[in-house]
Amino acid sequence: MYRSRSVVTALASVLLGGAALALAGFALASNTPHQKSLQCVADATMANSCNLSMSTYGDSLAGQHGPTGGPHPDWVSYSNQNLSVPANTTVNVTINQYDSGGALNNAFFDQVMGTVGGTATFNGVTVTHVDPNNIGHTFTLRGIPGSGSHIFVSVPLPADSKGGVVKIGAGVYTQPNVITFSFKTGSKGVYEWNCEFPCGGSREGQFGQAMSTFGYMSGTLTVN
Repeated sequence: MYRSRSVVTALASVLLGGAALALAGFALASNTPHQKSLQCVADATMANSCNLSMSTYGDSLAGQHGPTGGPHPDWVSYSNQNLSVPANTTVNVTINQYDSGGALNNAFFDQVMGTVGGTATFNGVTVTHVDPNNIGHTFTLRGIPGSGSHIFVSVPLPADSKGGVVKIGAGVYTQPNVITFSFKTGSKGVYEWNCEFPCGGSREGQFGQAMSTFGYMSGTLTVN
């Protein structure tokens, strides 16, 4: 009898715990900024190719969080969370990196991976990797687990060091480092991207806040 009661109690605890996690997930999803998708623009100079441009900022006062920076104006952010690109296409990406940085937790992400030619350009210079102690962010794209979609692209974005000032929206930033790279899409699917540089707060390792909140340092890429 005692053992049966213990099993029932344990099962009830698991179910209640699962319900709590589900409610927490629902709350997080409900608070997610719902931004319109950034469309890849067809490249008139190259067949089956399109261009995608975005930026990274040290706060949320520029980009798609609105003129006041949304609920967390001091959180680091990409300019766009939802990216949309065609299937079976070469996507040419330009990222203007306006943020400072530091050292990666994992130097694996100082490598350029999954791009056309295995390279990227950093202010016009072709590179295959960068200094792991001078990273602002990364753009790391992968398939969603269980989706059957397979892709992996990761490009380090060196920390801004140019100096000079530029005003964008309500934000004031130093002149950006410009990173370009290309990757190829396959069939239709939905993929996740995120930053692998520890640029959040509140948790050990700096992977909280903006790092763990969809719409700041993570988003989706939809291949149509």
